[in-house]
Amino acid sequence: MEIYKTRSQIGASETCSYVLLKLPDHPSASWFSLRPKPNNQNRTKRWFSLETKPNNQNRTKRRGKIKFKRDSCGFSVVPIPSPSTDSFPELCRIKTVGSDIYIIGGPYEEPSSSVRIFDCRSHTSRDAPNMTVTRKNAHTVLLDEKIYVMGGCDIDKYNANWIEVFDLKTQSWTSLPGPGADDEELRNHLRKNNYYYIVYVFEGKLYLEADAKEYSYEPKNGAWKLVREMSSAISDSIEVSCEIGNLKYGCTGSGHLMWSGFENEGIEWREIKGLEELQGLKTGTDFGLVGCGGQLLVMWDPYTVSPFKRSNKIRYAEISLESRRNGREMWGKVECVDVLTFPVESYEWFDCVAASV
Repeated sequence: MEIYKTRSQIGASETCSYVLLKLPDHPSASWFSLRPKPNNQNRTKRWFSLETKPNNQNRTKRRGKIKFKRDSCGFSVVPIPSPSTDSFPELCRIKTVGSDIYIIGGPYEEPSSSVRIFDCRSHTSRDAPNMTVTRKNAHTVLLDEKIYVMGGCDIDKYNANWIEVFDLKTQSWTSLPGPGADDEELRNHLRKNNYYYIVYVFEGKLYLEADAKEYSYEPKNGAWKLVREMSSAISDSIEVSCEIGNLKYGCTGSGHLMWSGFENEGIEWREIKGLEELQGLKTGTDFGLVGCGGQLLVMWDPYTVSPFKRSNKIRYAEISLESRRNGREMWGKVECVDVLTFPVESYEWFDCVAASV
């Protein structure tokens, strides 16, 4: 822990990537911190770190086709000892704040008001104060050192506290109302798409995308506003997303990598250019996306044994990014593509997250 204290004092930190596997016949998911530990060969655990190695290989050209070399020096799978296996239920909403991972509410079929915090530096977990409403798969965003939790509950029954705000300084919750009677169209969208919408922050406001419409929410006065109607419902197909700097990145259900800036009110998803050769991504059934040292790390699972059973492999690509044409285009360069093989027979789904330590 002393090294983390020293890093904090000098303002230095590093980003660690994490992978979570949900194994068959396990009632809850096993969440553990991921860290660079190449000599750890304890193969009985289920969290694995992605450790960056130097000299990433790039792509080569064979018989007129561009192929990506296997990245034998890119990432290694390192098992990490876990705390109690029931610490983190499956399919919960998580939010990373610095070196802490907040696990908020319950999964799809098991609403909960509980909040757990996992410390990535000490690999210990602790309880945070409960929310006032039980929620399942709620949406979370971070604004002004506060975590805003939206939805995951019946908007009619719990409209008075459809939003709850957790103050990181005081470690306390405050309830805020959801859209009122004057926002019936938005309420209908949220009834119909209880989980399938996107929430993000821009210039002190919260934005919500649902059914190809975008709404803003002003926390200071609780006002909702229809910002615009989008020309396409691309946001509804964004499966996973992350932020790097002041840009947002996403991956659609069909394996297209997208990006969006926050220059104006609202966001517009655009496809990252230069990744035409990365066709393997479009074979994915599940996706993960994190920022790793300024680059984009995308994971996908094309190795489906059955609809609810995967093999023990996850494919990944590390992509460097370059803004062009005065910020109007984003180009990607595939630095490496390879497969992570986990010491398990199979898993049902995976997740990934990054934390700063």
